[in-house]
Amino acid sequence: MSEVILRANSGGVGPFPVFTTPLVEEMPVVSVSIDTTQLRNPATLLTFTAQINMPAELNVNLAFTIKKYSSQGGVQTIGGTYVFSSIAELLEAEAFSFQFFDNGNARGNFTYAVQVAPNSFIGIAPGLTITNAVLSALAVEQA
Repeated sequence: MSEVILRANSGGVGPFPVFTTPLVEEMPVVSVSIDTTQLRNPATLLTFTAQINMPAELNVNLAFTIKKYSSQGGVQTIGGTYVFSSIAELLEAEAFSFQFFDNGNARGNFTYAVQVAPNSFIGIAPGLTITNAVLSALAVEQA
């Protein structure tokens, strides 16, 4: 019988100011830690969901990345870049989500963090927030 581990955490960030040039550094949104030391050939499915709240007359392009931190001290960017892009004429909120399958087969204690990448853009109006952000990690043994 295969072992399964589920961990989840919630978070958010904002309100953001207007930034028409790239961010200087990444902005953390939510992270979750999981211990896969008891699994053989572990694979982890990450699921990120959030609500992006935008003020009126906003042009936004948010690039999200995933960082994987090891308890041994290593860090790597995994997956691609997940982009949310919208032009809000009125005050509105939109759902945004993505999944990534980490098939690294490494056992250990890891923290996965979703961050807004420096190449993001928020123009014209301040006040964008990312709320109800949830990151879940479902690790399973592979045969």
